[in-house]
Amino acid sequence: MTSARAQRDGGIEMTGEPETPATTTQTRRNKPWPKFAWLGGAALLVGGLVLVFNSSEPEASVTVAPDVPRVEGERIAFSDTFAKRIGLETAEVRLGPLTPVISVVGTVALDPEHLAAVGTRLRGLVRSMHKFEGDDVKKGELLAEIDSAELGEAQASVRMLGAQRDAAKMNAEREQQLLERQLSTAREAEVAMAELKKYDALQKAAQQRVRALSGQSGEGNPALGRYSLRSPIDGTIIDRGISTGQSVEADLVAFRIANLDYLWVELAVFERSLNGIQVDDKVYLSPLSDPNLRIEGRVEHIGAQINPDTRSADVRIEIDNRSRSLRPGQAVTAEIHASKAATGPVLVIPTSAVTVVDGQPTVFVSEGPTTVRTVPVQLGQASENEQQVLSGLKEGQRVVVKGVFALKSELFR
Repeated sequence: MTSARAQRDGGIEMTGEPETPATTTQTRRNKPWPKFAWLGGAALLVGGLVLVFNSSEPEASVTVAPDVPRVEGERIAFSDTFAKRIGLETAEVRLGPLTPVISVVGTVALDPEHLAAVGTRLRGLVRSMHKFEGDDVKKGELLAEIDSAELGEAQASVRMLGAQRDAAKMNAEREQQLLERQLSTAREAEVAMAELKKYDALQKAAQQRVRALSGQSGEGNPALGRYSLRSPIDGTIIDRGISTGQSVEADLVAFRIANLDYLWVELAVFERSLNGIQVDDKVYLSPLSDPNLRIEGRVEHIGAQINPDTRSADVRIEIDNRSRSLRPGQAVTAEIHASKAATGPVLVIPTSAVTVVDGQPTVFVSEGPTTVRTVPVQLGQASENEQQVLSGLKEGQRVVVKGVFALKSELFR
């Protein structure tokens, strides 16, 4: 068929004539969309890069003025924010009584009234041990046993004299009966009675010797020469001087026992402070190993003599140590509330208000919510929490008690 048949296939016009290279090239040139597609993609890429670049630019910084106090001569001005940040608090300068506190260092000691030393009393050999260091014992409880030849001889003498006394007693009774029947003379009865008294006295002397050696009478004890060491008090064994099988002398201290519920604290107080202390004054103690622990005691004794080398006198404190908070030999700090040196109404401030600036005791006096003034002061005596002020302040003024260190730091900025 010679006529051309026009057909469209996918938007491309088809003819019956065969395609040639020239025809194909011309057809592609007549299609403009690929060019525009490449241009659009390039535009999108450039726009994305611009957005990324703009987003990476740093934001403009905002300048904030620092919240720093201003030091103007003796005054320090600051903001409310600064005051809240340092927790600033003030207290009123007031008139009030003051009981001075004397601080000294002392040593814990045993109370001699509740201390016992158990001695061997005689020569012998330690047979057995029943208690050791650290053991709690009751009065009369067995501690150890000692075999002693000397004690055995004394106990044997008691028994022998006891037998002789019994014989003398029987003879005296018999002579008395014979005398009543007139079968014996009065003299024979008197001699028999004198013999009884002699053996009675000898037996008592022998018993006394046994008590001196062992603390026991020696009667009713089947084991001759056996000496039992027993505790004379309730307490704790703090020292032991003997062991099983040891040969001991008569003057050896075998055990030391102490009731640790009661202790002393021995203090050395300088003579300038002694006049303010009296018996029964309250004392607070803290071990150097645990300063946060506070133990209450009382002044029990004040020494009557001054040590010429240290210019101090002994002050003894009694402690109830049932809690076992202290140990003999331990070092402690003591705060004595010297009631005898208590003063009438004086100008006082909290101790926390005082700091030192250039070697001078100083306080910060409030002149408003956001202003304080540095004031040097002269101090007097001090109690546990308060300080006497001799000069520099007036009653009714307010001083900083919290935030003192932060304000002091501003003076040296």
